Amino acid sequence: MSRLLAFLITALVTVLLAAPTFAQSPTTSVVQTDNVKAELLADVSTVKPGEPFWVALRQTIRPKWHTYWKNPGESGLPTEISWTLPPGAKADPIVWPTPILFEIGGITNYGFKDEATLLVRVTPPADLAGPLKLAADANWLVCEDVCIPEEGKFELTLPSGPTAMPAAPATRTLFEQARHEVPTESPWPARYGVDKTGNPTLQVDAKGLKPDTIGNVYFFPAEWGPVATMAKQAAVIDVAGIRIPLKRGDAKTPLPPLLAGTLVLTEKTGDGTVKQAFDISAKLDPTVATAAVGVTSLAGAVGSEELSLVQALFFALLGGLILNLMPCVFPVLAMKAAAFARLAGHDRAEMRRDGLAYTGGVLVSFAVMAAVVIAIRGAVGDVSWGFQFQSPVFSLLIAYLFFVIGLNLSGVFEVGSRLAGVGQGLTARGGTTGAFFTGVLAVIVATPCTAPFMAAALGFALTQPAPATVAVLLAMGLGLALPYLALALTPALQRLMPRPGAWMDRLRQFLAFPMYASAVWMIWVLTQQTGADGVLYALGGMVLIAFAIWLLRFGSQASAGTWLRRGLAAIAVLLAFAVTLKLEDSPATAASATGDAKGGVNFEGWERFSRARMAEAVAAGRPVFVDFTAAWCITCLVNERVALETPASRKAFEQAGVVKLKGDWTNRDAEISAVLKELGRAGVPVYLYWAPGAEKPKILPQVLTEAMILSELEQAKR
Repeated sequence: MSRLLAFLITALVTVLLAAPTFAQSPTTSVVQTDNVKAELLADVSTVKPGEPFWVALRQTIRPKWHTYWKNPGESGLPTEISWTLPPGAKADPIVWPTPILFEIGGITNYGFKDEATLLVRVTPPADLAGPLKLAADANWLVCEDVCIPEEGKFELTLPSGPTAMPAAPATRTLFEQARHEVPTESPWPARYGVDKTGNPTLQVDAKGLKPDTIGNVYFFPAEWGPVATMAKQAAVIDVAGIRIPLKRGDAKTPLPPLLAGTLVLTEKTGDGTVKQAFDISAKLDPTVATAAVGVTSLAGAVGSEELSLVQALFFALLGGLILNLMPCVFPVLAMKAAAFARLAGHDRAEMRRDGLAYTGGVLVSFAVMAAVVIAIRGAVGDVSWGFQFQSPVFSLLIAYLFFVIGLNLSGVFEVGSRLAGVGQGLTARGGTTGAFFTGVLAVIVATPCTAPFMAAALGFALTQPAPATVAVLLAMGLGLALPYLALALTPALQRLMPRPGAWMDRLRQFLAFPMYASAVWMIWVLTQQTGADGVLYALGGMVLIAFAIWLLRFGSQASAGTWLRRGLAAIAVLLAFAVTLKLEDSPATAASATGDAKGGVNFEGWERFSRARMAEAVAAGRPVFVDFTAAWCITCLVNERVALETPASRKAFEQAGVVKLKGDWTNRDAEISAVLKELGRAGVPVYLYWAPGAEKPKILPQVLTEAMILSELEQAKR
């Protein structure tokens, strides 16, 4: 209907503007209209009778205007060329360059901006005795806010001879560029099927593709009618190839035995991101729709609806606020409690400065994180929340940090030693510097956690242009800092704080133990990433750090050998950091890089996730529950203990015959990353439940309870 309306509008504009827009141009090889400069060129200067050559209709388009591809989309008209040739000559159909997609007023079109070069293969008569005269009438529709039909009449006369002679170098370069813009023949076989709703699914058997290197994928149907024009296509990319769920177009147009079109994808290589285009001819294959059930519908999962920027900002603020209550931030909450105790009894101005400094640390850290995300996204295409914890090097560095903070809170070293400034600056050091770095540390340790409302906001932020990414992450940072900032700026809340006293030292020492516990947790994560060697490296590095602190702190009581002690301490610290370099060479880390890593989560009673197994179970009508998790995700581990692995939940899963799949994202996994991207999620945990016979899966909340699980399974029985 939208196409019919757009066509009628185009036709009406054509009639109203016919007089001024169909101005006849003189017969020439160059036509200049108000909006397009069109040239007819040949790649030879002399033709050989009977030997094919190429001509090109080159359109230089006015800025912000566009012309159309052979399938113009929801509106528009393609460029057409009518030839007048001598007897025996032949002109083949237009060879089109790769189109681009653009939306105007909610209408999606396919076409060209700036320049478009349409190639035509011409074969002169075999008995040509003199010059070859080519005449062409070309018509095109050029649009911005309005559409204007234009035309041009072209003539090109080429001498003939016993040998074809190439055109001038500049013209040859233009043809080379034009051929580069033409899609190549696909190296992969393609099929398509139709599901029970009548929508087609395209399957390109592109085995060998690495999903984590593929960026945007879009299929341009060659003809209008069978397949609807879609602004967005949710392509599924895995080791089996590419699947693209499409929508049925005009119901009156039958689906063809061969679905033709152009597949455009971006791929990350060592030299950056390259765009590739392939001509596809997909055979109708009923098995494709069956195999795609439960796979192609992931993008429409209940709970994966797209957000507006305002919604994303609100969810980010709320998620950051709730993040203060998540387990991964507990250690920093302990440090903030120590800071509260230290500030008790001081004037309100100092408390305001402290609160603002802490907030500044949080916001600066989120701004840096946004810059890193934008840089990585520009370099490799995809980025996720908590991605740094997939690196064993980062896990060990965080373990070191928690260990040093614990030693500081325990009183092992104080302000005055060389190394103490770092520890104190991050924990209990007086003034705004300590508060600022406490905010920095809060952001670092918060990254493996995903609070309610955060998943959708992060999925939005990590796929949007840079300004939106920065805005959403800063809103999340403000939510994280808000409780401390409110306390610092609100006298009524300050009066509830206890008065300082001897208990502060005991509290500070007590708060060291959450730090030690966090260090132990990070060492456990390290063992899941690198195997048993991770424990040796971590404990060895901690011994070296403790030795360096002893040299600087306790050794300072002696006056001799100061520079020797400092030198030995520096060597010890350097060795501790050198240990991290060995982690990337560990067998478990190498397995992660090749996709063979076992991961660090408990698979007892669960099958390892794969798209093929998920599709098989859904196609069989079985209920499916998918748990995307990671060893470094505390929220994931807590959910397993309180909701997924309770006796009642296990019994309910078993009685309902649920196929339980677990995706371990502790180490890098391209298939899981692709699924999360398709769902619009940027990190774990993510929980999917597919009820028997359901068209779409449901995304469950990030914080689960046993009651939620039992309720979902009970509803599926009804």
